[in-house]
Amino acid sequence: MVNFNNYGHFRNYCFKIASNKEIGLSKINHNAFDTFEKAYSFLIHLKLCNRIHFKSEPLGKIVDFFKRGNVEEATNIMDYLGRKVLAFEKGEVEIYYVFTSFNSMLNTQVSFTEDFINTRNVSDPYFPSKIRVLEIVNDTEKIYSINAEGINRRGIFGVYFIYDNDGKIAYIGKSSSCAITRSFASASERQLLDFSKIEIRGTKTKSDVAVYEAYYISKYKPYCNNDMVFDDEISLTLPDLKVDKEFIRATSNDYYEYEYSFIRSRSCDIKEVLIRLGDTIFLENEKNQKFLESKGLFDKYTMKSKAYEKCLNEIKQNGDTPVSELKWLTK
Repeated sequence: MVNFNNYGHFRNYCFKIASNKEIGLSKINHNAFDTFEKAYSFLIHLKLCNRIHFKSEPLGKIVDFFKRGNVEEATNIMDYLGRKVLAFEKGEVEIYYVFTSFNSMLNTQVSFTEDFINTRNVSDPYFPSKIRVLEIVNDTEKIYSINAEGINRRGIFGVYFIYDNDGKIAYIGKSSSCAITRSFASASERQLLDFSKIEIRGTKTKSDVAVYEAYYISKYKPYCNNDMVFDDEISLTLPDLKVDKEFIRATSNDYYEYEYSFIRSRSCDIKEVLIRLGDTIFLENEKNQKFLESKGLFDKYTMKSKAYEKCLNEIKQNGDTPVSELKWLTK
């Protein structure tokens, strides 16, 4: 990466690249350099005043565009950012959006310094109305469980009824191999793991399976079924199949809860930031990211996975089984 002595050095360097690539620069291209000079001076001024810092040098990013031959894209970005800074100086744009533009277009990773934010000087014209933060969030999840006695019973082909948390028939399906296995997989696929009951109704022959599935769907019209649900009623009656196996959950207490805390990145109103700063909100930067990780806090996926595994061990120690795992246990 070239270290430029000044903005003029940067400008001439870009012109030389364009010349070597035999790319002619228009007046509009030249004007973009003048416009961007003001934007760059704006960034450097705020950096020297310890109001902001940035990890990637914006001039180097523009040079990269020129080296790739993307001159028009580079000068369009320069012109846009220059006009964005001018709009801020006229009071038309909040400074937060000036820097989001720099970050999205040039990946400069501009952020406000903690020293500046800690001044809490909201009257400073450069003080943002919002800022990106790392927030500690607490969440609670449920794992629906069941006593899985009889779950490994094999060879029942037929239809199955899944009843939702309110006791309504939510879905009717079939299996010509193992209705128990298929019923729990189906409950997971349709987000019905909080079911109140699953009924397994075996048929005498595998040829009866599809017939009875269509019959029961047409008769009861479960809201999670799409096929074979019509506005009219059936005109024939088949003998009811007896229930060979039931899996019943006491929906009021057949679940385990687990809590976990995690870090999320988001844009936050500065008023909220100043109230919670250093408690559950930290400015988004590498130092704070490492600090929170040293406290054992990571992204949601990581923290949720750890808490889930801990809760899973508790469930199994109590002799229960997570409903979501039944489709795997039965295979």
